[in-house]
Amino acid sequence: MRITETDALTLARQIRTKEVSPVAVVDAVLRRIDALQPTVNAFITVTADEARDDARRAEAAVMAGARLGPLHGVPFSVKDLLFTTGVRTTMGSLIFADQVPTEDAVPVHRLREAGAILIGKTTTPEFGHKPLTDSPLFGATRNPWDLSRTAGGSSGGAAAAVATGQGPLALGTDGPPRAAASSGSSPPWAACRTSTRPISSPRRPTSAPWRGAWRRRPPAST
Repeated sequence: MRITETDALTLARQIRTKEVSPVAVVDAVLRRIDALQPTVNAFITVTADEARDDARRAEAAVMAGARLGPLHGVPFSVKDLLFTTGVRTTMGSLIFADQVPTEDAVPVHRLREAGAILIGKTTTPEFGHKPLTDSPLFGATRNPWDLSRTAGGSSGGAAAAVATGQGPLALGTDGPPRAAASSGSSPPWAACRTSTRPISSPRRPTSAPWRGAWRRRPPAST
């Protein structure tokens, strides 16, 4: 199985056992992003240089026998509604086109603490306000299975990225990822961990429990 088709937990295990290098994993994902960005358009910002630096440090830690986090060396992306230290967070809006946060959102911080490597920020409609992923800042994100169709939203960038091997793990937000899945952006082996509150709830919170992670998972064994 190719690196870009491998789920996050398998990659983490392979990195710990030195079957694959974090540098090779990050390079493979970045090449995949470069190949698909012109057509699928799943990313607003790609942090290639920073990700490669983090991957080299991750590899050095593996070789030194250091204590490793559960997602050590695994690439992840973040929907561009969530703050990322030193990486612009646009909210999909021209108003915040140059906003650079000085702190991470809680789920971003937790993934970094687990050893995961940020590779970029995925697309969102302006302020995540609709079930289609397009905005005046970056244009439209396309459904990878049919480029004439929408990727859904508002986590269409996260869904399209995971579905096409542009990283095994992506932070999105609840409710919108389900809409993206229903539009066909998500293959059978992609899943979203979300809140247990029904999507139809009249009191939908905007706090951290509604943020979830798209992840690639292997097909069930036969």
